[in-house]
Amino acid sequence: MAERVSSLLRRSVEHLADEVPDSYRLLLARLGPMVVELDVDGEVFSLRGGDLLRVSVGAAPMAGARINTSRAAILDLLDARVGLGEAVDTGAVGVRGALDDVQRAHDTMLAYVHAAVRAPSQPALLSALRAGPP
Repeated sequence: MAERVSSLLRRSVEHLADEVPDSYRLLLARLGPMVVELDVDGEVFSLRGGDLLRVSVGAAPMAGARINTSRAAILDLLDARVGLGEAVDTGAVGVRGALDDVQRAHDTMLAYVHAAVRAPSQPALLSALRAGPP
């Protein structure tokens, strides 16, 4: 059975804290105390900032931004088969929230990707993401 996306994200941010602490701190700064709720193929979870990045299963009533997408869309973005703007325009990625919160979520996502490419644990986690259902 494929590992849940929330579990992969939780493991990912834990590794980032150990492997690329400067990038992890930048990621924390970008997110701040905001909560981002994610819905990936019906799996609802959230990423919360603060002193640590925390991934929680379930809806986040006080989320600043809400993102819905699919595992396939995430892989399309990571593999550069589609750009983020196109993914939003076509509905492959949906984003809701106040403009400032959506911008903060965007900046956090960029900081996450920049950290992930520097961390040695991330290729195995990406392989696990690819192993999930399409």
